[in-house]
Amino acid sequence: MSKPKIALLIDLGSLKISCSGFQKLASEIEKGYEIAYVKFYSYVAKRNRDFNEYIAAKGYDAVTPVASKRRNRLDSRQIIDGTKLAIGSSIDTVALAYGEGDILPIVTELKQTGKDVLEIAVEKGVYNEAFNGFIAVDPEYLREGYAAPTSKREPRVPKRTRETQPRSQYADEARRVLSNESILAKYRK
Repeated sequence: MSKPKIALLIDLGSLKISCSGFQKLASEIEKGYEIAYVKFYSYVAKRNRDFNEYIAAKGYDAVTPVASKRRNRLDSRQIIDGTKLAIGSSIDTVALAYGEGDILPIVTELKQTGKDVLEIAVEKGVYNEAFNGFIAVDPEYLREGYAAPTSKREPRVPKRTRETQPRSQYADEARRVLSNESILAKYRK
């Protein structure tokens, strides 16, 4: 009996997996499925250098991030590709690693067409109940040093202003005059 075919739609911007980590994850997935299609979203050649040769060798698809003011939102191309897979493909299962956003419409559409839908993440997400299953990603598979810093930056030391520099007698006199002290008070004595 042949294994069910699976398509992996991976948002690299949200999953932050390394290439070697993805290879390990793919080998775990291949124990139960035949990987028929893989597409990477938020792929940046400089940031994802380790993926460059791997993607070319395997013939996988990769698309660059969409220019947007909102980061880590659901990539609309991931939704479109999921819909295409639902309509006319021999894929049995679709696995999604996605960013923040409402994934429910595509999960519902895929399930209505008879596809199983799996969530790929380190921890189960908010919409986990909507999926047919969950593929756990070992945290060791993630990129090192790519996560946001956990500690706050040190506060900046204020630049030295004119106030902290040595004063001259002329500058003191100008400050006194400008601070509403009467010029005439000096001459009244």
